[in-house]
Amino acid sequence: MQLMSKLPSAFIERMKNRLPENEFDSFLVAYKSETFPSIRLNPSKKKEIFSNEKSIPWFENGKYLAEKKQFITDPLWHAGAYYVQEPSSMILGEILQRIYPNIKPQRALDLCAAPGGKSTLLQSLLDENSVLIANEVIKPRAQILKENHIRLGISENIIITQNDPKDFSGFEEFFDYIQVDAPCSGEGMFRKDTVALREWSEANCQLCSERSKRILGNILPGLAKDGYLVYSTCTFNTKENEELVSWACEEFDLSSLRFDFPKSWGITEIEFKGGFGYYFYPHKVKGEGLFVSVVKKNSGLGLLPVPPFKKEKNIQVPELTESKNIIQEKEKLVWETEELRTVKNFISKRLNIVYSGIELGEMKGKDFIPAQALASFYKHLHIFPEVDVEAETTLQFLRGNDPQLDLDEKGIYLLTYQNLGLGFVKFIGNRSNNYYPKPWRIKNY
Repeated sequence: MQLMSKLPSAFIERMKNRLPENEFDSFLVAYKSETFPSIRLNPSKKKEIFSNEKSIPWFENGKYLAEKKQFITDPLWHAGAYYVQEPSSMILGEILQRIYPNIKPQRALDLCAAPGGKSTLLQSLLDENSVLIANEVIKPRAQILKENHIRLGISENIIITQNDPKDFSGFEEFFDYIQVDAPCSGEGMFRKDTVALREWSEANCQLCSERSKRILGNILPGLAKDGYLVYSTCTFNTKENEELVSWACEEFDLSSLRFDFPKSWGITEIEFKGGFGYYFYPHKVKGEGLFVSVVKKNSGLGLLPVPPFKKEKNIQVPELTESKNIIQEKEKLVWETEELRTVKNFISKRLNIVYSGIELGEMKGKDFIPAQALASFYKHLHIFPEVDVEAETTLQFLRGNDPQLDLDEKGIYLLTYQNLGLGFVKFIGNRSNNYYPKPWRIKNY
């Protein structure tokens, strides 16, 4: 059955009243069209790939693909050379660069970060001495978030937490940048998300609005004076969007920002009670439906200073090129900058930390066993020899098989594809042991 016949009548009627008469038919027709496959290149792992594909207007490293691609069997995806991301959501990269043209935020929070598209985009634009907390409340989704950050290997400035928004309510003026991609009724995703379409109702829209109000109520005290909140949804419902932003501006002394996006981008500006928001309608942009609004906090004392932590002794591991900023947590060795460690110490008593920095590996007796994050990280922090393999061998490795390698010496090797790290193997003479994480392995392809 066609999607058009499934669209809720109440939704159709509301959009008919909302859109100009000459646009409504085009809006409905857009739901018949295919979605636009797109990817975002990883600037930390520069490769000449997708160079013939058209860039997304609002984000140069975003690319529209001419045809759909099976990413799960592409070694470059596993090596973190790119991330599969919907085009409209990449506007957050353009927004960050406009509000922070020079100095980047010191402490950033992505509150609803899984699966990781917006948080890895943000991380790629932050300075190395910035700290990003990427949070997800649902445990399995927090693990997916962790996996995607490790695979891309962008920076060591990450702390991944698994917490409810209310757990952040005690952090007064702790962040100078917050982005909230709020859970919503999903109207902008109807043509690719059948669950959102099936679960849609006016009552559910109201529940989503109330939930988003609670989320903003919990999180906005944590925004410092002169800090920015970027609020987004993938719905067209005004109660979840501009009405909510207007409420937040009044309640928390915020100012709404206006942007002069080029008309050719097809983004629709709306003004509501002095506030501004931006809609991505599927009949006007090559992307899914999105709403985004940016506010600046006017009152407060400014970004909270964090007490320094007691520096720990350097840890020397022969296989690692770094000794400074390596700390041991239980059996694991982790590389964390001083800035990250300071923030982590401060938040650790209130938040559930899933992952932080770069996990290097662990000591088993006198042997150092490297972790997957060490293989995926864009910097070489180790001295393990590397073996660059062809696509067929790469896929065998990614499926969990022990790759056949023609090597002279036993030991641990980093397998690479086109010189990008994939994972470690231990060559023991007549065969190799595969260290690629079992939950990551390709299944059924």
